Formats: sequence, C-alpha cells, structure tokens
Amino acid sequence: MKQLISVLLAAVAVTGCAVSPLQTATPKVPVSDTATPPAAVDAVEAQGEIPPEVLFQLLVADIAAQRGQLGIAVANYRAAAKSTRDPRLAERAARVALYAKALKPALESASLWAELAPEDPDAHRMLGALLLNQGRVAEAEAQFDTYLRLSEGQPNHGFQQIANQLAREQDRDAAMAVVENLLASRQDDPNAWLAHAWLAMRQGKLDMALASVDKAEALKPGWRQAVVLRARVMGLQGHEQEAVDYLAGELEGELSGDPDVRITYARLLTELERLDAALKVFNALAEEYPNNVEVRYAAGVLSLQLNKLDAARDHLKAVLALGRRMLEANYYLGRVYERQGDKEQALAHYLAVRHGEYYLNAQARAASLMADAGRLEDARKLLHSLRVYGDEDRRRLYLIEGELLRQAGQNQAAFDFFSEKLQELPDDTALLYARALVAERLDRLGQAEQDLRAILAREPDNVQALNALGYTLADRTDRYEEALGYIQRALAMAPEDPAIIDSMGWVQYRLGHLEKARDYLRKALSLANDPEIAAHLGEVLWKLNDRQGAIEIWESYLKQFPEHDGLRKVVKQFGL
Repeated sequence: MKQLISVLLAAVAVTGCAVSPLQTATPKVPVSDTATPPAAVDAVEAQGEIPPEVLFQLLVADIAAQRGQLGIAVANYRAAAKSTRDPRLAERAARVALYAKALKPALESASLWAELAPEDPDAHRMLGALLLNQGRVAEAEAQFDTYLRLSEGQPNHGFQQIANQLAREQDRDAAMAVVENLLASRQDDPNAWLAHAWLAMRQGKLDMALASVDKAEALKPGWRQAVVLRARVMGLQGHEQEAVDYLAGELEGELSGDPDVRITYARLLTELERLDAALKVFNALAEEYPNNVEVRYAAGVLSLQLNKLDAARDHLKAVLALGRRMLEANYYLGRVYERQGDKEQALAHYLAVRHGEYYLNAQARAASLMADAGRLEDARKLLHSLRVYGDEDRRRLYLIEGELLRQAGQNQAAFDFFSEKLQELPDDTALLYARALVAERLDRLGQAEQDLRAILAREPDNVQALNALGYTLADRTDRYEEALGYIQRALAMAPEDPAIIDSMGWVQYRLGHLEKARDYLRKALSLANDPEIAAHLGEVLWKLNDRQGAIEIWESYLKQFPEHDGLRKVVKQFGL
C-alpha cells in the first residue's frame, strides 16, 4: 500500500502558487524544442538567404541531436547562433547545452540570447540560473530581477518560476538569499511572499514557510494558492488531520469548487490512508475535468489500489488517450489487466514501458508473465536485453531470473545460476539468501545453513535470515531449541510479520506445544491469506483432534490455491 500511496502523492501534489494543475499545456522538452531543423532554417531565412555554412551547421546539429550526440549538436548550434546573431538560434543552443549538462557552453549561449533578446524574460531566467550555478550570485540576482520586471503581467508575476528554478540549486543558502533580496523591494506583492514560502517549504524550513504564507494571505485574503500551500506545509509538519480539517472548512466557503483545494484535500486524505474518501473526490474531479491528466491518473491509481479494476482501467486508458504520463499509465494498466486475468493485454502494456521510473518493474512483470505462459527462455532473453545502471539493477534482475527458474521447478538450474552470480557479486546478501532458499529445496541443508550463517555473520540482525534459519532447523531437523532462539530474535524485531509468526507457530508445534502453535498460526493466517500457513494450522488442529476444523481450512484454501504443493502434500499426508 505504501508504495502505491507514495506514487499517488507524487502524482497529485500541487505546487501552491504554481500554475493550476487543471491547465494541461505540455511543458517544453529541451531537445525537441532545440533540434527541429525547419524551425532553425526559418529563423535564419527571416534575415535573408541562409549562408551555406550556416545551413550545414544546422543540419549537422539536428542530425546529431536526433542521434543523441549532444556535444556535436551544441557546438554547431552555437556556431550558427554566433554567425547569424539570431536570438532563436542562441536560445536553441542554450537549451540543448543545458540539456546536455554542458554548463559553460550553456552559459555562453544564454548570455548571447539575453543580449540579442533583451525583452525575452526566459533568456534572463536561464542566464540567472546558470550564473548562480557558477557562484556569481550578484550577477544572477540582477538577471532574475530583470526577469521579474519583464514578467509583471504574467501569472504570479514570475515569482513562482524563479522559486522553481532556485529550488533545484545545490547551494540552498544562496538560493534563499536571492529570493529574499528580490522580496526586499517587493514586500507589498503577495506573489513574492508566497514564492518565498514555497521555497522555504522545499528547503524544509516549515515555520518560515508558514510565516510567509501569513504575509501573503494578509495581502490577499482567501487566496486559494495560499490556502493550498498552508495545507501542504501543515501536512509536512505531520499535522495531516489538522490540514484535512482546515481544507474541509475552506471547501465549505468561497473555495468550495476550487480544483486545487480539492486536489490537495484528496492528497491529504490519501496520506491518512482514507482511500475511499480520496477516490470519491478524484472521481468527482474526473467528471468535471475529464481531460485533466493528473486527476485521471490519480483516480486510476487509487481505483487500482482499492481493487476497482474496471474504473482503474477506464481512467488509465483515458490518460493514454490524452498522450501524457504514457509510461506510468501503461505500467498500471498492465497491473490492472494482470489482476483481471487478461495476461496478453497485461504483457502488451508492460512491454510498452521502454524507459523511465517503471521500466524495470514493468519488464520484470513481463518476463514473469512469459514464464507463466511456458516461455521461460523468452523471459530470460528479455531480462538479458534490459538496460541496467549499476550493481543494484543488475542484482535485481539476477534475483528475478533465478526466481523464474525456481518457479519453473528448475531448482538445480536456479542454484547454479545464483552460485555463478555470487562469483560476480560475492558480498551480495540478497543473492546469498536466494541461494540458501533454493539449496533447502534441493535438500542441501548444509549449504542452506552455511549461506544463512554467512549472512548473519555480517548482519546479525537480519530478520529474514534469522527467520529462514530458524524455520529450516525447525522444519528439516530436530534442533528445535536452537530454531526457537533464532525465531524469537526475529519476532522481537518484527512482531507483526506473518511469516515469522508462522515460523513461531511451527516451531511450537515441533516442540509439542500445540495450543501455543494454534494461537500463533491463527494470528499469522489473520494477517496473511497464505496457503502455507493454512496447511500448518490445519495440521496443528488435526493433532488437537479438531479434525473438522482442519478439514474446513484445507478445503477452503484448496479452492483458492488448488495447485499449491505444500497444501496438497499435507492433505494427502492425512489421507484426504
């Protein structure tokens, strides 16, 4: 639940005094904005015939940008901009250089852009940010001041754009100093105070943020952007319920129909895990604003979380139709279709996630679906083709591939696979733990114990290893007292973990403490609908002469998990 909630919060968080989330203009993408040769050619044609050398530079820059050769693109756009002194080419050179993180060329191109287009506010904003990055604070402040002068007729008077820019600066003190200096001569502007509050919130200075919100609201009472920001700060302070109550009161007044306030209200309800109430708000917003991507996306994710699969599908398909958040929508549509049992549709949506935050998750699910369909080799080929960005990604894919082998019943292959990868990553705890579990399935108990003890030698409080070692000793040996010690240590650290509670119940059963075993296993089963736990509880009940109770549990879980080996084995063991 927490993972989905964090995703949802990221999706619906509003930026206080930023542009309303119900505006759906597509933001600029640096490369696409700066690498379109017809526009570049047109820019120069406005001044007359294009010199051949300039035309060549533009074509080279465009082709290089399309191929990801940004250094070549930057050099040629800069040369063309210097030659023609066209501000549009200077802008293009600056944006591509910034996207390529080539900060010195970006600064030079932005300086040329600001020189050639002195009334273009964006030129001064970009130049200010680049100067600040170089530690040239006074010069940066002058550029931001010019930007604000040129943006007086814009929403928020340009202040929120400045705050957004400064929130990305590594030198937080310098960023705050710039905003405060700009604020000093504009203290009668509520936009200035709200931008200061927003930056303070981003920097974790929550008391300062609330003080500046107070100043903004004093200058502009009932301002919905100030209301939204105040609620967000209260939530960050840990006062989510107070923030919900505050917004509920505001929604009873003049702001009753304001979408930003309603979205923030729903977001806070989500933080409090009042998901049904939050979804009700998002569904109402989706009816009023059916083309708003963020609202439909949030409603889709929440519907999925609440297992309202048809509604989730409809919201997420609407997101796809709107052409934004394509990667996230495809991933969650894959989740929806997988839960609905339409594995072909699920696979298609997972495979559509070709990059981004959900890339590895989606491809891993796709591989699992392939393996489930008997296409294990295709699944492994897919995993081998994926892009990885370090040992963490590599380890994760190794774990997935080994687990697919295990699920396919190829335990020896899985053991060999994990052993091979441990040669590459010998200190990896997760790989060692995975090999231990497979070793136990192969009856290589000595190897399993050796691997688990190796983990505990490095990490004495590793709960999973403690539980696995304790359960293995209880289930596969007669070293019950030793097993009890490991499980007690694990349970002390994770008292509500159903797997550990199950282990405690099982070791109590092995020790002959049947009533204790029954109580632990009932608690475990109440926390997790797990057929393994059901098999254990049924066996204990049988030994307690509650055979009807045992049969009822086994039959119930066999209906839900008819192919579960452990459950079928225990039923067969007792002659049923």
